[in-house]
Amino acid sequence: MKRLLIIGICLSFWACLEDKNIAIVPQENKVDSVVTEVPSTNSTCDTMVISFDKSVWPILNTNCVSCHNPNNPSAGVDLSTYANIQTYVKNGKLYGSITHANGYKPMPSATTKLSSCDITIIQKWIRGASPSGNILIDLNPINPINPVVDIPQIKPPIVVNCSPDSVYFKQKILPLLVSNCAMSGCHDAISKKDGVILTDYANIIREVKITNPAGSDLYKSLIATGEDRMPPAGPLSTENINNVLTWIKQGAKNNSCDVSASNCVTTNVSFKTVVQPILINYCTGCHSGARPSGNIDLTTHANVQKYAANGQLYGSIAHQTGYIPMPSATTKLTTCEIDQVKSWITVGSLNN
Repeated sequence: MKRLLIIGICLSFWACLEDKNIAIVPQENKVDSVVTEVPSTNSTCDTMVISFDKSVWPILNTNCVSCHNPNNPSAGVDLSTYANIQTYVKNGKLYGSITHANGYKPMPSATTKLSSCDITIIQKWIRGASPSGNILIDLNPINPINPVVDIPQIKPPIVVNCSPDSVYFKQKILPLLVSNCAMSGCHDAISKKDGVILTDYANIIREVKITNPAGSDLYKSLIATGEDRMPPAGPLSTENINNVLTWIKQGAKNNSCDVSASNCVTTNVSFKTVVQPILINYCTGCHSGARPSGNIDLTTHANVQKYAANGQLYGSIAHQTGYIPMPSATTKLTTCEIDQVKSWITVGSLNN
């Protein structure tokens, strides 16, 4: 009897395994929700020239405002105006949501995401590299639920009271002479051609006559003709020569004043009107001609763009670790000039 009972139990178990209505689904066969990208609103995916009106607003208007408007503010969020959008940029919610970051509600939805092009456009705009609507914020906050805004970036600019009539040695005269005169073979500390060194204030002042500015050897060499003219590769601009004379007339002081903090314009930076003049004044004295220093020629946009793309241009003028400091280890462009070059590089180092 006991044997029959055991056989019966086994037959029942076998029948269960053979039952077509019972299925064992492995855990790995479950399919997670697939997130799809919505089509980009930017037909050419221009991530170089970005503005709020032409680049960012069309994305938000197409994908967000239908739910987040004054008449239907989903979750109390209204994205119909620049001022309102700015609020969600500063608290990190806009970027966190469109990138589906942890701690944020995914937008446009949990299963749809903006295109990588549109996200890149918004990201660059938020970082402040765009021509308008600049908002600077940390895109990787420590606390994703309540991001901490980098307060120093959004403080009002510090006003620096520099005299518009004064020529400052550190910002104007020293970089000019170092770039155009103090190169190897001429008036650097090693070559010291004709016994003249033009690498620092102590040596430069020796070539100056405060009581007779126009009779100063420094000024006379800049306006001379033939072999006596300096620099030999070509004359400085009339503006730069006049700056040297004015500086001597004002006492040839070892003075400094960086006005960039108060009125520096770093939007819509033009290569032809902003970047190239900076390079001509402070760089091409060494980086031009048949034998440019370091074999780096900065006289054409194509060449400059190459060094902008590989990081050498900004790394050198910003005196970053790992790059050769320019114009020299002891001489630096103004903060404004460095920021202008950086802004031009960020939006694509255009030939504009």
